[in-house]
Amino acid sequence: MGRKYLLSAALAGLALGLSGCLVLVESPAVSNFRFDSNWQRQDTGAYVFCSNRETLMRYRFRAPDSSLIQRIEERYEGFASGKDYTEDRPLGQLSREGSDLVFVGRLTFGQGGIPQGQPGELGPQSIVVTPITPPPSSTGRTRVTVTVTTISGRNYSSSYTYEVYSNCP
Repeated sequence: MGRKYLLSAALAGLALGLSGCLVLVESPAVSNFRFDSNWQRQDTGAYVFCSNRETLMRYRFRAPDSSLIQRIEERYEGFASGKDYTEDRPLGQLSREGSDLVFVGRLTFGQGGIPQGQPGELGPQSIVVTPITPPPSSTGRTRVTVTVTTISGRNYSSSYTYEVYSNCP
């Protein structure tokens, strides 16, 4: 009986000593953000927005479980204008693709929609209407920042800057 007691006491002491040495590392709940759209430049492969056509933006991120996510906020910032637009994304709009959560949304440009911004110091210019459709042209840039807040209150963010084009075919 004395040996059993000594062995139990020794194991308890060892467990207590080891518990002070253990460090728990929390793996990130959200990681590996990726952005794209249904429009892409052929020469560079960069994803872009088209203000005159239906534009779908998609982002995905790795997350072990959607129940760990409390909130998703999207912030769209026009570069030159400095205007921004913020939207909370309903969690029900996320879908699961493998180990990623994915959102696909339809964008609306203009008043009350996604801000753009003229690059540099360009000001308004008069437009002459002609029957020929002009080629696509860059009308600005929009930075999209997605912030995912977990139920523990941690924020994970990532951004992507999209060129915005008009006259897309």
